[in-house]
Amino acid sequence: MYRVYQASSPQVEVDGRTVMAVVNGMLVRALARELLEAEGIVDVQPRSWLSQQAWLNVYRAIQENLGADTLYAIGRRIPYSAEFPDEQMQDVPSALAAIDVAYHMAHRGGEIGVYKYVEAGPDHYQIQCDNPYPNVFNLGIVTSLVERFRGRMQFAVRMLPQGKGTLWDNACILDVQRV
Repeated sequence: MYRVYQASSPQVEVDGRTVMAVVNGMLVRALARELLEAEGIVDVQPRSWLSQQAWLNVYRAIQENLGADTLYAIGRRIPYSAEFPDEQMQDVPSALAAIDVAYHMAHRGGEIGVYKYVEAGPDHYQIQCDNPYPNVFNLGIVTSLVERFRGRMQFAVRMLPQGKGTLWDNACILDVQRV
């Protein structure tokens, strides 16, 4: 189990394209740059690697200063900013299964957690998120991919209720079901 905003070790890094999604996900780009600079993240290049803890500190600052809606908006832009295995993504199930692949391509240097894809039934899928990113950010990623790959079908995307200790146990289940 991962704590929200807590990297598993100082060696874990995130790639520059993923970091650039913060700027793309915020309406006020100058503020995004200011938050990144406060953590020592400057001159981000797509192929650069940066401290995941510094990156998570930016997420915490966004939560504290701008709220969950901004984290959700950033999550929605991740599939367009980060590297995804596009050749593997043709529909909702394959796009959801690709989240964990993309996540592992964008992180290195230690334990980072998972986005585990589960088929819960016909046209019913779940993503079990166990990582240090805020759950509303994860919801944004999943919602964005479902909208992009749903075709003419309609899906409901929701976060299943969590138990006690949600600050320390950041795991969640995102439920995706055709309606």
